[in-house]
Amino acid sequence: MRRSIRTMLGLAAATTVLAVGVPALATSANAATTTKTVATLDFDDSWGYYYSKYYNGSRAKARGDVWEDDDARIHVSGKLYDKNSPNWLCGYVEVKFENTDGDDSTSWAKKCGSSGYRSFHFYADDVDTAQVRVCYFDNFHNKKVYCGRWDYVYEADDQE
Repeated sequence: MRRSIRTMLGLAAATTVLAVGVPALATSANAATTTKTVATLDFDDSWGYYYSKYYNGSRAKARGDVWEDDDARIHVSGKLYDKNSPNWLCGYVEVKFENTDGDDSTSWAKKCGSSGYRSFHFYADDVDTAQVRVCYFDNFHNKKVYCGRWDYVYEADDQE
């Protein structure tokens, strides 16, 4: 007898939670969707994941966004991850901005250790292309190793 009363009370409580909680969840979901939509309007494009080459079963990776601001500067931002690599290797991301004259500038960020990620944000004026490449950085030899390929994340429109 006690078990059937407990079961009925449990079912009644679960029904009440569902009846009260579902509209609240729907409202939260709509608010989250609206916020996400507004936030993504600031960016022209998302890129990644891009990866380094493998080292002993692990790879560094990066992903992010690229956009043009009101002053015609090109911004490339993102997150760099370094998972399961030995302590002498660090995740490393390079961002290369290039103009029509062939002049380029390269910025980089480094993330050592498996916990979390490192945010980065670079920008440049007079940019025709922006590329991203993910590597490892060898702290013993102070050089880039196991680099992935250069990936275009921005190309200026030639139509004017």
